[in-house]
Amino acid sequence: MTEDWRELLPTAFLLAGSDAGARDLLARGLARGGGVDGLVRAHLRRRVGRDVVLSGTSGTPWWVSPADAAAAAELAAALDALTRAERAAVVLHWFEDRPAAEVAQRVPGVDLAALPGRLGVPADRLPARLELLAGTAQLGDLDDAAVADGVRAVRRRRWVRAGTAVAAVAVLAVGAATLPGVVRPPAPAAEAPASTLGPARGSLAGDTGFVAALRDRLDPAPDPPRLVYAGDAAGRRWALLAQRTGDGLQVTWFTGPASTPAAFLDRALTTTSDTPAPVLAATAEDERGAALLLVTAPGDEVEVSSGVDVAADGSTSRSFRPVGTADGVSAVRLDRDGGQGVVARVSRDGLPVWTGPASSLLTQGAAAPPSAVPRSGTAPVDPLAYEVAVDAVAGPTGRRPGSLAVTVLGSGTFPAPGGATAQAVTVAVALPGGAVATSTASATPDGSGTPCGTATHPAGTDLATLTVVARCASYAGDSSTFGATLVVVAPPGQEVELNTGAGGALTAPALEAGWGFQVDGADDLTVFRADSASGEVARVGGGPLDGP
Repeated sequence: MTEDWRELLPTAFLLAGSDAGARDLLARGLARGGGVDGLVRAHLRRRVGRDVVLSGTSGTPWWVSPADAAAAAELAAALDALTRAERAAVVLHWFEDRPAAEVAQRVPGVDLAALPGRLGVPADRLPARLELLAGTAQLGDLDDAAVADGVRAVRRRRWVRAGTAVAAVAVLAVGAATLPGVVRPPAPAAEAPASTLGPARGSLAGDTGFVAALRDRLDPAPDPPRLVYAGDAAGRRWALLAQRTGDGLQVTWFTGPASTPAAFLDRALTTTSDTPAPVLAATAEDERGAALLLVTAPGDEVEVSSGVDVAADGSTSRSFRPVGTADGVSAVRLDRDGGQGVVARVSRDGLPVWTGPASSLLTQGAAAPPSAVPRSGTAPVDPLAYEVAVDAVAGPTGRRPGSLAVTVLGSGTFPAPGGATAQAVTVAVALPGGAVATSTASATPDGSGTPCGTATHPAGTDLATLTVVARCASYAGDSSTFGATLVVVAPPGQEVELNTGAGGALTAPALEAGWGFQVDGADDLTVFRADSASGEVARVGGGPLDGP
């Protein structure tokens, strides 16, 4: 958890509709990457009536007047009548102030203009009414330890990582973990249909010897694993098994070069989830680039984005292209060499049914260790912080870290929560088209690497004069203490001033060789000025490369 979760509480409450639901959604959203986007992903995929992982209170708080309580209750009832996607659109647009185009991308198919009328509140008054409703939440009893425990509980229940490629696995989406009804109660027929979406598919689905060898790779269980897909596609061999366990629905991906026998396929990823989703999607990388396999219902329409596009002026967007399906299976070679930035959209009968990232099964290595001396700072470049910083750009843009030109702008140490010392690294990455992305990450002695935030800059940006400020936040190793620090990287000799977005007293951190940090007021200081240049403090969840 790398952000101040308190900032997310009002949004979680509006999405969930109750105190207990907000606690549950907060933990699940933080476990899905954090930020408002993590909350929305968790909200769209949660199951009504599930057990919450953070307990709390409910009822009308004493500080709300009877008139405000009545208005809040009226809006709450109207929100409850919306679909989850419609509710997410309301919160994103009128509470989080997200542009309509962005809302349409995150929750496609929602008629945004019609929602104020359905809620009975004029559009210009809806932000204030949502603020009023959010103010009725009773969430002040939460603390860092309780939230950390909740996130750990979610992660324990959701994810089981396994296989020979575990060091290369990046679990990107619980939505790529399950299919509704993929596993049914044990049936007498050994080859009963594996899914309500149809029988097992793929060119090897009828090869009983191959399927038996795959099943032998899994541990025995009361419910035997069922085949979802097996075959050669997009130049690779893929196999997918599902079975019900005591923890939920377990899905295991296998992959390898085309024609690889079952016994020699990489058991690349195993996930366990209690949240059904209508799509299974994964990517794998090899010497030819990245490939995608997506399994959904026959007849569904599929669109794929290979990664975030960064234009020459530094602006970001996503472009989707339709891909063909055969019997509900899409298998394509991607137009980028990395597969970690993939987002797919699936429509059925003209209506959206799923949008989300694909799980990344195998990746082709990490960024090469830094060899150059950093422009700013005095400490050696920490290899883990460097790797995390480069991955924070390479992953979302669909690039392999080793294919990018990287400049180390700064490196140094700062005090971390719990009395430890962390090392931070800031890099500048040249992207196709000329734009530059900057990224900061930190690493602690316990081997934890944490991204701190990214930003984009137009083509032609002079790296020798570029200043970057990022918010690095983390818990102590025992999760007992949370802390945030602003890491400042500037050209040596340049003074930097920090300030709040609303203005106020300026803070000038001490810099050594252009590198320094600021602890006091780290969450309030959101903008900086360096000579004639100015900018915003980068932070996880708020950058141009964050989000689906």
